[in-house]
Amino acid sequence: MSTPDAHGLSPAALEAAAAQLAAPGERQGLVVIRHGELVFERYWANDWARAVPEWRNVSFSAGKSWGGAMVGRAVTTGRLNIDELTSKYHPAEISGFRPQTRIRHLLTMTSGGTMNMKPSSKPPKKLDDATPPGPGVEYEWYKEAERGTPPGYGTTIQPGERFFYDGAPADHLADIITAATGKTSHRYMMEEIVAPLGCENFNYQREGVDSKDNIRIGGSITLSCRDLARLGQLYLNKGRWNGEQLIAADYIRDAVNPSAHNPAYGYLWWLNRSGRTPGAPRSMYFAAGARGQFCFVLPEHDMVIATMGYGATQLSAPDAWKALGPALPAI
Repeated sequence: MSTPDAHGLSPAALEAAAAQLAAPGERQGLVVIRHGELVFERYWANDWARAVPEWRNVSFSAGKSWGGAMVGRAVTTGRLNIDELTSKYHPAEISGFRPQTRIRHLLTMTSGGTMNMKPSSKPPKKLDDATPPGPGVEYEWYKEAERGTPPGYGTTIQPGERFFYDGAPADHLADIITAATGKTSHRYMMEEIVAPLGCENFNYQREGVDSKDNIRIGGSITLSCRDLARLGQLYLNKGRWNGEQLIAADYIRDAVNPSAHNPAYGYLWWLNRSGRTPGAPRSMYFAAGARGQFCFVLPEHDMVIATMGYGATQLSAPDAWKALGPALPAI
């Protein structure tokens, strides 16, 4: 671990950012990496978490970006091509996708949807809640699309026709990985991504792994802020880690550039190309989950910032950036 001022950052500005984030009493942690070194971290206790670096927060949809990395690893090792049909690995009668759906459509939220879905992530339990975890969630066929989906979602909308943010289609990437690699997606993630990155506090909620040992892509990871930051650093490094090209640089490049139907979305990463997060660099991209699980990657600053927590407040990226932005150095 280094110090902020050794990397051109103001300790006072970082302390002010941390205090502003922590003010509602719902953050668990904040980690700042610059030039590949941990330069600042703060942790807080609340009803759901303890103030230690090892604490595992629930990822919610920030887990999607881990799923994107898993696909990238399979592409890099020659197991997958994202322009292949999903049905090559996962029959349409099982997935619920249109026959012409491609893996790229699942990565970019343009599949058109499916009626075969898994339930959403479970929120973290309060520290005094002794209720045991439930069983792994399984796919379930739905007769009606979820509220808020566009007409025809999961039934008549064609793949590649439009963007609609929904984790249910992305979950099927796990089944594709299993068929393509010969390892369950749970094992593949842990062996091919988590272990090489040296993650120390990373696992899945019991509800996030089904009876076939396939994971939910849409969430259900439990991990520390430090481990979330490792993913951001891997992408900032253009896929290299400890001298190994874990994920091909061209896959990383495409993953953090605008997809065809949404300039603010790549391959399961959010982008700031259109300035949806005011004050943040347009080159910034980030993993995002409900209640403020964020990993911000700032290429022009050579920085990664991860913050996690839980509570009643839905911390948005713009709100998080109001606290974090003033701590950035001038470019």
